Formats: sequence, C-alpha cells, structure tokens
Amino acid sequence: MKKSKKPNLSKAKLKKDLWEIFSQFIRLRDNGRCFTCGKKRHWKQMHAGHYIPKSICGDVLYFSEKNVNCQCSGCNTFRHGNLVYYALQLREKYGEGILEKLQEIKKEGKILSSLDFLQMISQYKIKVEKLKSSYF
Repeated sequence: MKKSKKPNLSKAKLKKDLWEIFSQFIRLRDNGRCFTCGKKRHWKQMHAGHYIPKSICGDVLYFSEKNVNCQCSGCNTFRHGNLVYYALQLREKYGEGILEKLQEIKKEGKILSSLDFLQMISQYKIKVEKLKSSYF
C-alpha cells in the first residue's frame, strides 16, 4: 500500500505559490504595460517588478500591490528596476508620500504566517480569475 503524500505547506513553498499567483495578478492588473517605460506586451511576457527590492523588502512589501508593478524585462532586469522612473510613477499614481510610506512599511519588517500566505493565495486566485475573464 502506498503512503499518501502530505501536501508541502512549508512557508517557503507557500511563499513561492503566492508569488506565482500574485505575479500573475500584477501583470494582468496592469494589462501588460510596463510601469516605468510604458512598453506594452502580452501579460505573460512581462515581469512583476519591485520598487523596494524583494531581497530587502520583507514579506509585506514583497506582496504589496503598491510596491510591485508590471515591468518589461528591460526595465526590471537590465535597468535594475529603472528606479528613478519607478519612483516618479509611484508618486504620480499614489501621491507625494508614497515613497516614505513604503520605507516605513519596510522598517516594520512584518513577517507573514503560513495562514496569511494561504489566505492571500485564495484571495489572489479569485482576483486573477476575474481579470483573466475580462482580459480574454
């Protein structure tokens, strides 16, 4: 008799799963348009780029709809986020205090729990399905 496999619910796996669905949401939400240069591509060809880099932003900003926006590979990878234009676009979209607000959130360094990840995965799956149905 085979042993049944338990689902892998480690925080690392949950974070990876959340990133996959969250990234889709960002790219669909922004309709495949680069936040920093305006280039338009199919959403699957775009990236979800962070203003405050994911290596230092903590869990909350890693999945922040304000800190993460659609970017082309040129801006996100080759121009290392194109941060000057990213900052200008953030201010235009969210107002003058947005850069300071993102820095405050970064300093808080809140860590998400496994339950937080599971809830967010569920929420973003619903959001992605809604966007996909209107995209096609």
